[in-house]
Amino acid sequence: MTAQKRLEFLKLRLTEELVAILMEEKGCSIEEAFDMLYKSQTYAKLSDPNTKLFVQSAGYVYSLLEEEIEKNIE
Repeated sequence: MTAQKRLEFLKLRLTEELVAILMEEKGCSIEEAFDMLYKSQTYAKLSDPNTKLFVQSAGYVYSLLEEEIEKNIE
């Protein structure tokens, strides 16, 4: 497996987990959860191989996402 394919696989797995957590924690639909995630700076960082965020746990990445969401609400 190439490095690019590994990155895409890890990003996909984290995306699935993050969407599930968003739906549970925020009580939103799957569409709303994907929308929140895809529009976030956290997802942009997750997509950047230089950040290495894709190797972190879903819980850690979710904590960053939740902080970003809360900051944007205020």
